[in-house]
Formats: sequence, structure tokens, C-alpha cells
Amino acid sequence: MTEHWDEFFLKLHHQQTMKEQLSTAENDESWMMISIEEAMKGISKGSLTLSDEQEVRFQTLPVFENQLTISLPDSLIPEVRARQTVTSSKSFVVQDKLGGILLGLHQSGQELNPTQIEVYQQQMIEQTSRAQPSMKLVEEKAFSIQDTIFGCYEAIFLVSPSPYYQIVFVRSWRGKAMIGSCQFKLEDAPLWVPLTYAMLHTATWSELS
Repeated sequence: MTEHWDEFFLKLHHQQTMKEQLSTAENDESWMMISIEEAMKGISKGSLTLSDEQEVRFQTLPVFENQLTISLPDSLIPEVRARQTVTSSKSFVVQDKLGGILLGLHQSGQELNPTQIEVYQQQMIEQTSRAQPSMKLVEEKAFSIQDTIFGCYEAIFLVSPSPYYQIVFVRSWRGKAMIGSCQFKLEDAPLWVPLTYAMLHTATWSELS
């Protein structure tokens, strides 16, 4: 066990610089592989070519009975559900199993007024911290997209063999809480952090019930 933990922390050591950069990067996108704006332009064109010539192609999917439209990298495959239930119809999950990337959206039945976003966000952070002691909070913030307030926090999960980075957000949608998250390997954060925010910025939400 000692050898296992020595190897584990050795692997984490080379991530420390990135972790420090991420924790102070609120107004600095220099550590990102691309900017959020570049990712948004790629979504609008349907594809994005990275500096290493890797191409990210996007697909636009209607979600929640066409009430939400979101553009995602086509490496993310919608989860197939054996049986549609009331619960599953309010959740949308896509993943890239090979890449270790998971994105999910969930329509909560809990009422949420836009003025309560930051309080709700704090409750989510506290609950997750208790359930996942390995979580290290990197940043928490609130921002506006298309005149709608989003609460958001970013965290690192120090798990073996690959530490994970997660972006969690919440917004009020039709008076209820809409919760979403995207998680990926920490080493992939320079690409998937801007991609996640670009997906949020370009999503189209129907506010009609």
C-alpha cells in the first residue's frame, strides 16, 4: 500500500503546477489550449482545428423535447437508456468512455429563483465536499449568459490513477433548478475547460413552458 500511495502522489506532483495555474486563472486564459471565444467560433462553424492539427467536430442536439439545443464535440455519445422513465426524461448524459469525459444535465424539480443561485451553489459545494472528501475546490463564481445568471464551481478530484477536473453549473430554468456538469482528466483541462464554457454560451434555452 505504501508503494501504491508513493506512486500516486508522484503522479500528482507533476500536476501541481497546473493546479496552481488553474486556481489563479479567473481572468487569465493563457494556460488554456484555446480561448472560450475560439471554441465558440468553432462551434458556430461546426469544427475547430487545434494547434496540434487535431480537429474537433461538433454536433448540435435537441434535448428535453426540443426545449434546449446544445452543440457538443461529436466524440461525446448520448447515453442509451434501456427504458425511458420520468426520471431519465429529465436527465441528459453524453460521454466519451475512451477519453474519460462525461457531461450531464439534469432538470431538478426543486424550485429555484435566479436570486437564489449563489446560495444554491454553496449548498451543492458543501454536499459534494462531504460526499467526496478528495474534492479540492479551485474556483466558484457567478456569471451571466444571454441575460441569465449561472452559478458555477470548478473542482479537482484527487483520485487514482488519473485526477479529474469537474465544472458544475446551475441556473434557474422555468422556475426550477437546472444542474449540469462536465468532468474530464485533469491533464485535458486546457482543452475541455474552454470547450465546456463555449457549450454553455452557445446553448439555446426555450423559456416557454
